[in-house]
Amino acid sequence: MTRAPWFWLVPLLLVWGAWNPFMRRVPEVRRANDLLRGRDYPAAEEAYKQALERRASEPRLKHNLGLAFLAARNFSSAESEFIAATSSDSEKVRARGNFFLGITRFHLGETLQVPDEKIKKYKEAADNFRRVLEMDPNDEDARHNLEMALERIEDVEKKQEEEKKQQEQQEKQQDQKDQKDQKDQKDQQDQKDQQDQQDQKDQKDQQDQKDQKDQKDQKDQKDQKDQQDQKNQKDQKDQQDQKDQKDQKDQKDQKDQQDQKDQKDQKDQKDQKDQKDQQDQKDQQNKDQQDQQDPKDQQKQGQPKQESPEAKAARRALEDLKERQKQRIQEMHRKGGQGRRAPIKDW
Repeated sequence: MTRAPWFWLVPLLLVWGAWNPFMRRVPEVRRANDLLRGRDYPAAEEAYKQALERRASEPRLKHNLGLAFLAARNFSSAESEFIAATSSDSEKVRARGNFFLGITRFHLGETLQVPDEKIKKYKEAADNFRRVLEMDPNDEDARHNLEMALERIEDVEKKQEEEKKQQEQQEKQQDQKDQKDQKDQKDQQDQKDQQDQQDQKDQKDQQDQKDQKDQKDQKDQKDQKDQQDQKNQKDQKDQQDQKDQKDQKDQKDQKDQQDQKDQKDQKDQKDQKDQKDQQDQKDQQNKDQQDQQDPKDQQKQGQPKQESPEAKAARRALEDLKERQKQRIQEMHRKGGQGRRAPIKDW
């Protein structure tokens, strides 16, 4: 690509401005053409619009207005004017309208960013250049521009294909990355699940061990308690047996003491009785002796009999014995003894 279609615009403008003597004789048109040659494109645009107010159906004026728009790089407005010029009855006007319409559409394609829209404009430009060649097969400028439009289409399609392949490659890489990420996530999840299962198993094992230990501790505590209870029961029984034995021994000792006491009391009573019998005998002897005393003593029988010192001593001894017997019995009752209670006798 050594040339761009835009470079052919100025010489063609000069050629077109020199064409059609009738148009050159119209003052408005001649003025607009002069402004266009002088590259005063905004003024030329206004002049052509004023000329069209009187000649709205003139395709050649539409063509020249399109040239002004094209030179000012107002491609959309230029396209509309060149389309109107292609409807002219003049083959030459149609040829020039298609030529510049192709150039305009080529430049519109250059401004677009979306590949499909660029290709569409380039194809439209190529169609315009083909129409020019159909009317003038020897138009090298149209042929050159057609080649450029086709090359642009090829370049865009190639770039589009490369971008598509790049996008597919990126998508493939992204898919691979996504698959790898999914696999990594799955592996991580599997590892996490395995770890969770292992943790749950470990927790269960620990809980089972704890439960077993707790059960064993409870059993040991129960066994210890049972053993302690048995020991306590045995100790209580032994203590009770010892107490019973001691109580039996105490009872036996008390009984032996009571028997000894009873024996002693019986002996004391017997001794007292023997003493009393002796005293009675002695008293009887004394009485017999007194009966044998002299008559003086018999005369004194009407007087109260006086107690002899021996009788008084015997009586006192007997009273002391009875008092001691009474005190022993009272002392036995105070101590709660269960021995046989000896009756208190009146002597």
